[in-house]
Amino acid sequence: MHLYEDQFSEAHDFPETKPLKVLVIASTGRCGSHMLGHALHKTGCFGFPLEYTNKANLAEWKRRLKKDDFHDAMEEIQRRRTSPNGVFGIKIHYPHIKQFGGFDGLMKAFPNAYYVLLSRKNVLRQAVSLSIAGQSGVWISGQKPTGRKPVYDFDDIDRCLRETIINNASWRYVLAAGGCHYIEMDFDHVRNDISGAVKDIADFMGVEITQGRVPEEQVTKNQSESINEEWARKFIYEFNRKSGLMSRGRMEAVRRVKRKIMRIIKL
Repeated sequence: MHLYEDQFSEAHDFPETKPLKVLVIASTGRCGSHMLGHALHKTGCFGFPLEYTNKANLAEWKRRLKKDDFHDAMEEIQRRRTSPNGVFGIKIHYPHIKQFGGFDGLMKAFPNAYYVLLSRKNVLRQAVSLSIAGQSGVWISGQKPTGRKPVYDFDDIDRCLRETIINNASWRYVLAAGGCHYIEMDFDHVRNDISGAVKDIADFMGVEITQGRVPEEQVTKNQSESINEEWARKFIYEFNRKSGLMSRGRMEAVRRVKRKIMRIIKL
């Protein structure tokens, strides 16, 4: 089955269970949320944390479930994707909270939810990865390209960098301001110690995992390529060059003002 289609498969449904706890992976694009979500799913104790509120995914869920209303669709997804221990998991990129009508709507939909704020220290590498995925249409390993071959674009990486930083800050603000129960987790921790990351979340939520169900290695494949590092270095070089030119321009503007002032004084 195609990787995109697989997320909707009834094979991933659990026996109907009422959700008792909700896990929200508060994320941004290319921060490792796909990797973490699949590792948690492997345990059988966190539902199947996927991007149910991604605009395209939600439209497909509504079509398959024959639900026109957002809340009706989400309730049906929870009935299908809540694991037997009563835990429902979902990953939400910050812009997706619009589907709930804002963060207040998200908190009403999932009262007393447990949040894992997942971010990435190397935000530039994340922005480069976003630019590549956005151009190629390949968001997960093994997915067939739906776009064009990625080309380096300083402005596009700059846009991705700015948006990622803003979205990360926005998550931190609403989680703190809303008094939400959350922990922070880093991409590198998840990638290098997936079992430790899963255990940390289990301890945080008070969820017991059956012995032997904690994955010892990544369930998904790493998409990183040498092009990511090459583009990051190129962006840094270009940014510094442009910044230097701007600085010299500002200095020259100051000199011109000073010369004008001196001419006026002499007059």
